[in-house]
Amino acid sequence: MQADALQLMKLYDTLNKAYVIPLYQRPFAWEPRKAIELLDAVLEDAQQGARLTSLGTLLFCDIPDVKPFGNSTPTTIGPNTLWEVVDGQQRLTVFGVIGHALKIHHDTLATAGLVYAPSLELEMLYETSRGKKGKTVPVLIRDGDNYDTGFASDLAKMLDSFAGHSPWPAGVGQRLVDTHKSVVEWVNENLDATNFATFCEHFLIKCTIVQVLADDQNTAFTMFEPLNSTSEPLTAFEVYRSKAVRQLAAQFPKTELLLAYEETKRDEVITRSNNLIFNMAQTYSGLRPRIHFVPLKHYLDEHVDALFIAKFEEAADFFRTIWLEQTSTAVWFDDEAKNCVRFLKAMSHDIAIPLLLRYYLERPTELPKVLKIIVAFYALWRAAFPTNALPKTYRALLTEKGPDDLSVIGGKPLKTVQDLAVYFKSRLSDKIGLLSPGQTQEHKWSVEVTLNYEELKTLCRLFIFLEMGATIKSNLVPNDPWTSVDDVEHIHAVGLTPTPPSVHKIGNLTFLPSTINKSLQAASWSDKREVYAWLAAPGKAVVPVAYAGSGKTVPKAIKDYLNDVNSPSLAHLGPIAGNAAWGESEIGTRSAQILSRVWNVLHVSWLHP
Repeated sequence: MQADALQLMKLYDTLNKAYVIPLYQRPFAWEPRKAIELLDAVLEDAQQGARLTSLGTLLFCDIPDVKPFGNSTPTTIGPNTLWEVVDGQQRLTVFGVIGHALKIHHDTLATAGLVYAPSLELEMLYETSRGKKGKTVPVLIRDGDNYDTGFASDLAKMLDSFAGHSPWPAGVGQRLVDTHKSVVEWVNENLDATNFATFCEHFLIKCTIVQVLADDQNTAFTMFEPLNSTSEPLTAFEVYRSKAVRQLAAQFPKTELLLAYEETKRDEVITRSNNLIFNMAQTYSGLRPRIHFVPLKHYLDEHVDALFIAKFEEAADFFRTIWLEQTSTAVWFDDEAKNCVRFLKAMSHDIAIPLLLRYYLERPTELPKVLKIIVAFYALWRAAFPTNALPKTYRALLTEKGPDDLSVIGGKPLKTVQDLAVYFKSRLSDKIGLLSPGQTQEHKWSVEVTLNYEELKTLCRLFIFLEMGATIKSNLVPNDPWTSVDDVEHIHAVGLTPTPPSVHKIGNLTFLPSTINKSLQAASWSDKREVYAWLAAPGKAVVPVAYAGSGKTVPKAIKDYLNDVNSPSLAHLGPIAGNAAWGESEIGTRSAQILSRVWNVLHVSWLHP
């Protein structure tokens, strides 16, 4: 390993040398403002006569084998020396854009009479060659570009156009386009014959970088983490992509769609990438690699092969079309399956992902049943017990060499849907524990339930759905029933005195259209009871001006709903309206009824597919 503090021009004063951005690096991501901030800092220091301006650290490792980037014959135009850019691609890209903008502006000023020869030819910031008379080529390329057969990346095509060998490439990433435009505008607006030479000399000679050349890629990754602590970390996908492309000619169109670099914020790209690779690793081998660079790279070096990559691409499709967007057009991915996914996401039940992914990779048409099994198991467990034992329950199914190892390379056949249901039902039974004489599992479970709307809104919504007789879908709620909470009705209004201790328990909750719910927030039971009866009637009631009990005016939202011929009858409110009073006793009775209904649907039906 070697580290040197260098003038910026020293990066470029050697012919026959270029830099390669590996494919584990994301596309160019700087916003134009960052390039302008760099230019502003250099200009300010140049004007004040600063001794030097630090432009940070660049981390490289040598690439001894240049075959992927040229034809490796005496006729190649590719440079002999190529360094892999482990950290610094954003700045190196901007240096090339600045070099081109300065070159064009220098030619314009020279035509007008400026006499100035820069200490380094400005073209060298974006081009190099094998010799003084050789054809110039981009000094910075991406993995996948080839000096002899052509350039594939926007970056190399852009730099090649700077050298005059090709037109400005069509379809260049918007951030490159915007940064190039902003740099050109800045140079034209801020530099003239009076300060151009001062700026260029400061930029080339007094701007310094720390150049770190690692002995190999493993060493570079080990160093990268602390060096990059103030920047944006590489994603897990980016760490291994370059090797997969070079050695296996792998392509990642589905992964690119998932990560969507151009449209997605960097933090979200990192989250998606990490979720994909770590869940895929557990699905594939039963192991979850550590997130740090070197252990992750060691895992990928051992496991990444053609099969892994094929499964990886399908996993990316799962994450995008099933887990993130629910946009899959597969016939089996019906509304109920979509809402199961949305429920698990709303509950942040991510530990189920590797198992769902495993069935998606091998038997996708069974995924709807698997989703219902997992929703049933998790909902019953979460309503009554802490979740600290849940990870072990799932990971036992995907643990390397474990008795239930269902991983892709684990060797055991994937469980049938029936066997999977038996597995989860058994784990739930173990958690419920031994029964007293005459006691049923349902009774012992219901005693343990501590479901509270303030703490578990999404789970309460599921239980209300099931009590209504809906599966998960209802025309009373939006397409994603877990994202809206303004239609959950507290039958005894919160804050209405005297407030029952169980005001947030499941027995005090139901659904109302959101407009009606808002109009009844502080209503008494006698007024609500009248409204519930009107809404539950099979035919539309004629609503009076005022409530019979209190004499208060009936809200307009209630009249509008009942006058709308398209609004559905809300039959689930009928049994509630049958109570003459509503308090702690009624809430307790209805809670028991709801829990019994939920148990019958989830445990008896969904866990017996």
